[in-house]
Amino acid sequence: MHWEARFQLVAASHHGLIAKFHLPEIGCTSDHWWRAIRSERWVRQGRRVLRSGGAPPTLEQRLLAALLDASPGAVLHGPSALAYQGLRGYNLADIQVARARDISGAPAELARLHELRALRAHHVTVLRGIVTETALRAIWCEAAWYAPSRRYEMGLDRIGHLLDQAHRLGLVTWAGLHEMVDDIHERGRAGTVIMRALAAERAPGSSPTESRLETQFEKVLRNHDQRPFRRQEVLGGHEPVGRCDFADADLPLATEVNSLTFHTTPTDRAADERRYQALMDAGFSVCVIWEDDLWSAQGGVARTVIEARRHARAGRRVVIHSPGCPWPLPRIGAPLPT
Repeated sequence: MHWEARFQLVAASHHGLIAKFHLPEIGCTSDHWWRAIRSERWVRQGRRVLRSGGAPPTLEQRLLAALLDASPGAVLHGPSALAYQGLRGYNLADIQVARARDISGAPAELARLHELRALRAHHVTVLRGIVTETALRAIWCEAAWYAPSRRYEMGLDRIGHLLDQAHRLGLVTWAGLHEMVDDIHERGRAGTVIMRALAAERAPGSSPTESRLETQFEKVLRNHDQRPFRRQEVLGGHEPVGRCDFADADLPLATEVNSLTFHTTPTDRAADERRYQALMDAGFSVCVIWEDDLWSAQGGVARTVIEARRHARAGRRVVIHSPGCPWPLPRIGAPLPT
């Protein structure tokens, strides 16, 4: 295949862009890079990124160029992450990106670069092809600015409004907020005091969406004479996996109630399955109840719980989904046929 055809293959899945670090992956060299520039069919975006001359400029292209320029491992950071996810009061005039400290010594030309001590996989998401911090992680970055005592009261008001706005947009849950507070405060991260205070006013399950699904699940259990679960339990031993929607009081069984809004894309599934694997590694079976089944297949929900408890009682670490699971097979943790 001609070198330019290889360039175009990469550009087709990267908003018309190719980065210099892509060259070894497609069997090309720096010589091909310079040929592309001299041809004038490719336009330089800094020193490490080219844009196909036939690709129209878009917002996503501009953001991705900044990420590729700062990569490997770059994500939209703080104010830029919040702007891209639609929160008021932020814009993308000045792009900010972040990557883990010491991963690369290359400077960034197309964005303001922040180097972080740690960037965990569950603090990152992909939106319209752009890798970005989750809204909750970006809000925590904003809270750090208000860490000094002289800014504390201002921070409570500003970050509180920001959390509530993100919650209304479906970008943040109060269970997720508590989980992040439990996770990050142990590492002394700036902004912890403000986030802990705000979390105390926003109990897990107190939002309409969270409480509606959980309350319906408890109703289904009662109607089918099933023993109730405990709500909002942190599981995982020495290194907690996180807060689960429900946990069995007597068995090593975690139960999650999944909405279709936040658990159906390939990225959502990958994040969920990493979590389920971590729970199994910590000794738990996992029961996954899907939103639609809570209304249209309540018998299936009860049977799923019964089956999950049977596996947990036998010490089998598996993941059992209710009938309405939209994920195609195979699924991680599925029990072996008997």
